[in-house]
Amino acid sequence: MVEIVGPLCTPLDVVGAKLALPKAEVGDFIVVLQSGAYGATASPQKFLGHPEVVELLL
Repeated sequence: MVEIVGPLCTPLDVVGAKLALPKAEVGDFIVVLQSGAYGATASPQKFLGHPEVVELLL
């Protein structure tokens, strides 16, 4: 079982917990579409030295 977390290093920054996933290999990606969790309006700017967020609308 694995836990997927975001870049904020806090216990609340969990995308998925106790997930059964295949073994990750070098070059694999985990993509979370349309989550909105890290948009500029919801992101704590400069938190723990993180750079300013960039929003991309595709």
